[in-house]
Amino acid sequence: MRIMDNPVSPMYIWAIALLSALAIVSGYTLHALPISLVVAVASAGTIEILIRNIHRRHKFKIPFSGLITGLIIGSVAPINAPLALVVVAAAIAVASKFFIQYKSSNIFNPATIGLIVALPLFGLGDEWWIASNYNFYGLAVTLTPILVILAYEAKRLTTGMAFVLASLALALALGGTSIVSAGGIAAALFGINYYFAFVMLIEPKTSPNGRYAQAAYGISVAALCFALALFRVPYPLLVSLLAGNTVYLAYRSRGKR
Repeated sequence: MRIMDNPVSPMYIWAIALLSALAIVSGYTLHALPISLVVAVASAGTIEILIRNIHRRHKFKIPFSGLITGLIIGSVAPINAPLALVVVAAAIAVASKFFIQYKSSNIFNPATIGLIVALPLFGLGDEWWIASNYNFYGLAVTLTPILVILAYEAKRLTTGMAFVLASLALALALGGTSIVSAGGIAAALFGINYYFAFVMLIEPKTSPNGRYAQAAYGISVAALCFALALFRVPYPLLVSLLAGNTVYLAYRSRGKR
């Protein structure tokens, strides 16, 4: 696919469309206008354009990657987060893509590293409000399963499913039969964990490509996240993803993918 004479991955278009749709529905359900998300998207897109045009001296192109980064930041941070928080997160996230690299590819998931710095700086937690449940004829449902399209386009279905199923297995192992309910299983499969797995964990530049490597990556990040949450470490999803990115960097440096 080409837009403005530039090649564009269909995954970028799907990501922007699906994340925007989720944000609109979630904002409507929560009766809140996500101004911080709009600012995060505008900031990330603008900063990416400035770095490309001024620092790298590249010709203008639509900052699809930056827009997606902004959508994720605005969706994970509290829906009423201070605008300064999302601007700082967006600046760190986009800068990391250009200045923290290995073989011309970013090392850390951009939105994650931006959030892990900005959220503690402002004393706030990660909210993941975009993964809200919606009341449908008395049933709590979520639209996050549509995000499987992103994992398919990124060729990372194994990564996402490995994380989600490992998270469910660990929850069952700890909670026993008390978690075995439609609500409990739905929360483990289609809530925040699902959004994390099928949007952030499957980012192609910071996750392995081979099927077995994908499975190992998803399971390992799930296990670490579970352990961090068990010991009440703040931001367990974000910290475990950055740890996974670091391990994958070591994996790449040995010439494997």
